[in-house]
Amino acid sequence: MKNENIILFSSDDWGWKTSKYQLAIRFCRQNKVLFVSSIGFRRPTASRQDMGRIFGKLKLFFKGVTRVQENLYVLTPLAIPLHNYRFISWLNGILIRTQVRWARMRLSIQNPYVFVFSQNWYDIMKNLPRKKLVYYLVDEHSSFKGVDLESFQNLNRQICQHADIVFCSSKSLALKQKELNPNTFHISHGVNYDLFSRAVFDPDLHSAPELADISRPTLGFWGHISYEWVDVSLLKYLAEKRPEWTFLLIGRDSMELDEFEHHKNIRLVGEKNFEDLPSYCKAIDVALIPFVKSALTDNCNPLKLYEYLAAGLPVVSTDIPEVRFWKDSVLIAKERGTFLESCETAMKLNGKEWKEKTSLSMKSNTWDQKVKDIYQIIREEPTFHE
Repeated sequence: MKNENIILFSSDDWGWKTSKYQLAIRFCRQNKVLFVSSIGFRRPTASRQDMGRIFGKLKLFFKGVTRVQENLYVLTPLAIPLHNYRFISWLNGILIRTQVRWARMRLSIQNPYVFVFSQNWYDIMKNLPRKKLVYYLVDEHSSFKGVDLESFQNLNRQICQHADIVFCSSKSLALKQKELNPNTFHISHGVNYDLFSRAVFDPDLHSAPELADISRPTLGFWGHISYEWVDVSLLKYLAEKRPEWTFLLIGRDSMELDEFEHHKNIRLVGEKNFEDLPSYCKAIDVALIPFVKSALTDNCNPLKLYEYLAAGLPVVSTDIPEVRFWKDSVLIAKERGTFLESCETAMKLNGKEWKEKTSLSMKSNTWDQKVKDIYQIIREEPTFHE
């Protein structure tokens, strides 16, 4: 695709270095892209995270359409965060459609390719003039806490049946969506290989300064530290069984402030710049995917898996279906006792040759290649809808 217009209705806010961000910054190399930040899935709570996000969104809304780099623009729409009320949903539809229409006029976007990453955009964009509608599913959104399960399942059915193409990041999602739309394709996540391989091949890269005093061995995790994703009991079990190990947690923390208060070897360092993660990899001996077992994680494809491997890190994961496809590269544990044993085994895999071979296995699994695959499918697949 070249010299096209693309509108990307995201399930995340701009700036989070998720798959939507990675695709947008590559789409804009040869196309004009409008990235529309998430309108949220659920009613917000009075928590510090939710309040902070609301005020952050208001600040960005008043900036209007923002140019973040060449050919890439961001719109943070204003919406009333009360999704369970029919009148509010109707009003939000009018508000957001007006904002998107204004952004399209300002940027002279006509007949765009529309990428939709969550079901709750359906009523807003279903009548939007477009060249093709691409539904891109990266999570089982109906499984998130606080989401109206029946509503999201109905919206998923409608948007899937009206989409010209459906992309799914996990094979389990692709199998389910293919029943609703035959033009469904599995596109796994990519990785910024040039960035993460620095942890292996850049001799001038050193550990992050704040980890200078960290006790080794260090077992690391980065991502959203939340009860929906992370198995708290597993981490506490590991920390108690091996008090000499350090468990390094990097990322946005949505858990109770005192959740790990009595586990001094669990160290939370907060969110870090994405570009700095390789320097944190230098201090990690084993990378972890300690996910809970749920419908959400059964249908996910952990982006961090590819980043860990590109950084040459041994990986230990709970039994996530998508991770099983990488069983030759990852140690998978079905219960916490074997998880502990797998961590001990993984610590023996840190030789230079092993790290280089592991990193190189990700060299062809880049985001650039994923975008090429997406473009090829879009070019070859006919327009389809029921």
